[in-house]
Amino acid sequence: MDLSSQRQYIQRAINVKYSFAATTQQTIYTAPTGDDFTFAIIKGFLACDHGNQQTNLDVSITDTGSNEFFIYKQHNIAAHATEELQTNAGIVIQQGEILKAQVNHANIHLVLSIIEYGKGD
Repeated sequence: MDLSSQRQYIQRAINVKYSFAATTQQTIYTAPTGDDFTFAIIKGFLACDHGNQQTNLDVSITDTGSNEFFIYKQHNIAAHATEELQTNAGIVIQQGEILKAQVNHANIHLVLSIIEYGKGD
């Protein structure tokens, strides 16, 4: 997909905020589906450990065929630390794909900046 004219197709920019209350895998974001959307780009991804204990973080993308692809596996976040997990141009999420995360201690906040794109005219 040619992204050179992506500004013409912007639909909306959103922030996704998630606070873990459990250590089971959680759905953080699902890319929209339908005729109006084609993909989303994660432009920023922050993880903050607000507890007094380091935490391991797993982050994955599940495609529409239910295949899971890990972005981070047991990524260590130090106690009371904030890390920018997204440092390049962005992670593209296609229609219907799901971003999931899991922690081993429920003391993590995630904040993602996401731009969702449509097909345009």
